Amino acid sequence: MLKSPGRLAGGLLCAACLFLAACAHTGGVEESAAASPPPAKCDNDRLTRFDRLLILAPHPDDEVLGFAGLADAFRRQGKSVETVIVTDGDGYCDACTLWNTGSIDGGTCDALMLSNFETPEVDSLAEARRLESREAARILGQPEPAFLGFPDTSIGTAWANSRSGEPLKPLRRSDFSMCHDCGSCSEGYGEGPETEFNSVSLSDALRDRLANTDERTLIATTHWLDNHTDHAGLGQFVMQIAASLSGRRHVAFAVIHAHTSADAAFPDCWYPPPTAAECPCHNQQARADREPDWPAASRALRLNPDWSQSLPGDVDYGKSVNLCLHPDLIDGDGATKLRAVQAFESQTGTAGRTTGVLPAAREGLLDCSGYLLSFVRGTEVFVLRSFD
Repeated sequence: MLKSPGRLAGGLLCAACLFLAACAHTGGVEESAAASPPPAKCDNDRLTRFDRLLILAPHPDDEVLGFAGLADAFRRQGKSVETVIVTDGDGYCDACTLWNTGSIDGGTCDALMLSNFETPEVDSLAEARRLESREAARILGQPEPAFLGFPDTSIGTAWANSRSGEPLKPLRRSDFSMCHDCGSCSEGYGEGPETEFNSVSLSDALRDRLANTDERTLIATTHWLDNHTDHAGLGQFVMQIAASLSGRRHVAFAVIHAHTSADAAFPDCWYPPPTAAECPCHNQQARADREPDWPAASRALRLNPDWSQSLPGDVDYGKSVNLCLHPDLIDGDGATKLRAVQAFESQTGTAGRTTGVLPAAREGLLDCSGYLLSFVRGTEVFVLRSFD
C-alpha cells in the first residue's frame, strides 16, 4: 500500500524527460534543483546467483516498486520467479473515495466497498487492486502473483499481537463509513469487521511459502525498518521464520517507505529523492480543477529514470546491494517498469470505478507528489542477509 501515490498521465516518458530538462515553470511547479546521485556499483551477480526468486510483497504495487527489476533479471536468465502478495491493499480511504466517486470529497467507503469478493463484478477496491497487479505482471512478462487475501494493515497488527501475547486475536478489515471524510478517519484503518485471520494463520501461511525454499532461492521482501507497519511487520515475520527453518535462507530486503519523515511532511515526500515540490498535495482537488496540467507537471519532477536508487540516509538499514536494471525497463517507448507502475490506477488516481466517474482534470491527483514514479530508476537497492 502507498502512503502517497502517482502516475504520468498517458505514459509519456519522453515528454516527462523534456519537461525535466526545460528548467521552467509548468502548471505552477518549478523543477527541483536536486543533483543526481553518483552512478551505483552494479552487484547483479550477487543477487542473481540463485536458482529461483520468491517475492513476498505486503500489498499490490510493492512487488513492482521494489522488485520489478530483480524479477526481470531472474527471468532473463530463465530462472523461476514466484510472487506472493499478502494483503489486498484495500485499506486506503482516499484511494477508494476517488476511485468510487471521482472526488476526494465524495464520501468514504465502507468495508464492503473496500473488499468484496462475493459478486462477479469488480465492485470493491480490493478486486481492482488485484487486477492491477495482474496487469503489471503481464506488462513485465512475469507470472501472475498469488494473493493470500489478508486484511490491509493486518501484517503490522499481527506482528504486534504476536509480540504482546495475543497471537489468536482476530485481524480486522478497514471500514471508513463512520467518518465524514478521509482526513479525520484514522480510526477506520483495521477497525472494521473481524476476519478468520490472526497472527498464527499469517505466520503459518508465510512459513508454508518459505519452507518450500532452500539456500539456492533468493527471498525478496520489505525491510524490517520500513516506515509502513505492514512492510516492517512482513520483514520481521520473514526474518523470524527464515531463522527457524533448517538450512540457510538468503533474503533481499527493500525499503519502500523511509523510516522517518526527515524534514518533510512524511517519508514519502522525500524518499526516493528528490523531495516532492509539494507534499502532501492530493487534497488540492480545487487546484486540479482550475489547473488541469498541474498534477502531471508535479508528478514529473520525481521521474528520473537515469538516476540510481539508494537507501534512505535517515537510519542504518544495512549495507546496500545494487541491481542495475535492464534498459528495457526504464528507457524508450517500452519502459516496462514505468508502464507497470502506471497500471496501479487506483493508487495514482488515474481511473475511476466506472467510465466517466473521474473527471480528466483530476487524473493523477492521488499521487501529484510523484511518489510511484520515483521508483522508476536505473537501479533497485537491497539489504542482503543470510539466516541459518
